[in-house]
Amino acid sequence: MHDFYCRLATARGEIIERNYTSASEESLRLELEEKDYLVLEMKRKSPILSQILSVFRLRPRVSSREFLFFNQELAALLKAGLPIVQSLDILLERRENKVFRRALLDIRDRVKSGEALSDAFMAQGDLFPPLYYSSLASGERSGEVPVVLKRFIAYSKSVMSVKKKVTSALIYPVILFALSIGLIALMVFFIIPKFTEFLSDFGTELPLITVVMIATAEFCTANWQILLVLVVGTFAGATAWQRTPAGRYFFDNLQIRAPIIGGIFMDYAQNRFTRTLATLQSGGIPLVVSLDLAAKAVGNAVFERKLIQVAGKVREGQSLWESLEETGIISGLGVEMVKVGESTGALVDMLNDVSDFLDEEIDHKLNRLVALIEPAMLLFMALVVGTMLMAVYLPLIEVYGKANM
Repeated sequence: MHDFYCRLATARGEIIERNYTSASEESLRLELEEKDYLVLEMKRKSPILSQILSVFRLRPRVSSREFLFFNQELAALLKAGLPIVQSLDILLERRENKVFRRALLDIRDRVKSGEALSDAFMAQGDLFPPLYYSSLASGERSGEVPVVLKRFIAYSKSVMSVKKKVTSALIYPVILFALSIGLIALMVFFIIPKFTEFLSDFGTELPLITVVMIATAEFCTANWQILLVLVVGTFAGATAWQRTPAGRYFFDNLQIRAPIIGGIFMDYAQNRFTRTLATLQSGGIPLVVSLDLAAKAVGNAVFERKLIQVAGKVREGQSLWESLEETGIISGLGVEMVKVGESTGALVDMLNDVSDFLDEEIDHKLNRLVALIEPAMLLFMALVVGTMLMAVYLPLIEVYGKANM
């Protein structure tokens, strides 16, 4: 027997979290479905040691781009009238990712034995997003799986487009910063030690800036093993902590509160939330369940916690726009548009409008960020290089002046 943690949705749209003991995941899922529960998440509990080790373990992944291509092909095959099992057989031959291929083999076998496609994907654990198999489940109930897939494809393209813009805009400053660090390391570990040997032959008094630079270089070269262990240890520790709930919340909160770039990450999280909620609502999934799934898909622990609060308020009978306003999860304009959508019955359209507006806002902020950071990073590099060159050339100038005298 094994212990399982489950997040379930009731027929009334309530979200509950419970622990169960069962012989297998399949038997527990069947038992819960017979009781009219929609399984949102099911995880087998691990021993304490396994949980600790899992923090450092690399998790198997299927990239968003690869999953998008798969769904485009699956939607085309289903639209052409091919059965699901035959479609999966065809797509299996086209997969090069071993993790994805192994998962699809299991999915194909489960569907072949009579299991629903959404349940087969859900059985793969964290490999696929909960949003996906919940959307599939709604499509299976309505008999419109190809339509749901098309909607998911449009959603994925939009999210990937925004993510690509943010990544592309931030990668240049990161490269410049890395070059600056590399240049400093080159000076400290190679150039300055040679320069120190050269100056020691003259026996002249050195300027303060040169003394500080030489002392720093000597300390770094004498203790480079300790410094390396500290840097690697700090990075590994931070990475491991980031995978824990507390660490993830800390770094996500730091991300959205960071000066200059914090606003971009705020807009990005809001964009994912509104786009995800619109996709789920257009599929006929109850609002409370949609909010719970959107919380998992938004990709930010701070937003996830607030969205769970929103779902709780909506479950108690409060309107969505009032719940969003109280938690401050989206801007005032977004709240007003959601309010209009709820009152007119056009919530999906309004959520999509908010997402489109945030797309433009992110573009505008990214352009401003690039225009600001490029000269700032170049100035930083110039100051670093200029300071080091001054520390090198000042004693040479003094030596040359004394020689002429």
